[in-house]
Amino acid sequence: MPDQDYSAITDIVVSPHFDDGVLSATSALHAGHSTLLITVCGGVPAEGQERSHEEWDRLCGFESGPAAAKGRAAEDRAAAAVAGNSVMHLPVPDAPYRSRFPSEMVVSALAGLIRRDVRLWIPVGIGDHPDHVGTRDAVLAAVAGADTDCPLIFYADCPYAFGSGWDAPDSERPIADQWEPQLAALAHLVDVASPRIARLDDPTMRLKIAMLRCHASQLAGLAVDHPHFLAWEGPLRQEVFWSTSASIPALEPTPGSSA
Repeated sequence: MPDQDYSAITDIVVSPHFDDGVLSATSALHAGHSTLLITVCGGVPAEGQERSHEEWDRLCGFESGPAAAKGRAAEDRAAAAVAGNSVMHLPVPDAPYRSRFPSEMVVSALAGLIRRDVRLWIPVGIGDHPDHVGTRDAVLAAVAGADTDCPLIFYADCPYAFGSGWDAPDSERPIADQWEPQLAALAHLVDVASPRIARLDDPTMRLKIAMLRCHASQLAGLAVDHPHFLAWEGPLRQEVFWSTSASIPALEPTPGSSA
């Protein structure tokens, strides 16, 4: 991790991609200067590694993967400035631009930030995206290897979590977006049947919309499948969390990642 002083930080939101923390955990970001927003997949891919993500990057207005990464990093810094958050971007390219999730590097980057008085907000992995699941497992591995425990708060990954409606049963969700398989992996840490459902108050909702508007490149793509997701009383008004402060046992590596 960088040499910057994070001693005043009380909350760390670990975001797989630049916009995931805002989409899913503005409840933590509204705390301002005491919150650090870490984007795990904040790296710039090598030129020529366009692969399957090129279509999405072009839909979002970028000519290449490297241009998208640099542009989105600037958007993230602008969004964080709205809330007064500190930011950290790890040098991990998005999944389409690499062969595996670099768990060891992520664990190493996070290790020095784990303290008993700091809450870590991390994705459940709903959506079964390799970057989300890899991020979750890397954080758990970092905590398992630390000298101290710290409170963990798992957040429902948006927009996957509400794509079929917040209250939809798993049988009505696409297989990748089903909650139960990812929550089952955390059943030894949290009470999966007792989530904390947060309805954002007006100031926090205004902050969320303002931060998301900074991620302007992503809005066109997200609106294809979620045309009303920025509505004042839309699905983003709700966030869902599961908390634990239990000791974290070591995990088996996720397929496609490195332990």
